Amino acid sequence: MTKILAQGDFIFLEKIDYDKEEITESGLYIKKSQVLDSTSIEAKIVSMGSGLPDANGVFREVDYEVGSTVLYDATSRIGVHADFDVIKREHVLAVVFEDETD
Repeated sequence: MTKILAQGDFIFLEKIDYDKEEITESGLYIKKSQVLDSTSIEAKIVSMGSGLPDANGVFREVDYEVGSTVLYDATSRIGVHADFDVIKREHVLAVVFEDETD
């Protein structure tokens, strides 16, 4: 099995099938590719670089790691690989957690 190690500010995410039909809460069938210009997508991080240092040479810590599920701006994808979508750290909008208070 081939492994990939992202470098710098890049994050590799699990590939999303943008042509797969999903049913919305209101019962509409829609493909993710139909709303890519205005949507955020959840995906699992499979590899991420260490980031870029600031002016003082310090790497900024983030609240996610390989294996985390993040919400990102789907229009910001900078690369598409057969197995991965590629974004930069700045395109991560949020980390997705399960609410354990229920």
